[in-house]
Amino acid sequence: MMLPAPLIMALVAATSAVAAGVVLLRPVHSEAGAYGKRIAGTMLAAFAIILGGFAASLWSWSVR
Repeated sequence: MMLPAPLIMALVAATSAVAAGVVLLRPVHSEAGAYGKRIAGTMLAAFAIILGGFAASLWSWSVR
């Protein structure tokens, strides 16, 4: 049984959101580490938001 595409997209978005939280909550020991943490956390969070939005749109189109 294959999962529908919007569900897979939503699961990947949720995983990315969790990863963003993990990255942003890790302690840093240098200024460069703080910079890298902010960049990586922001990129993961943006990926989660964008992919989650696409998943919601695709899901709404598929249930009509």
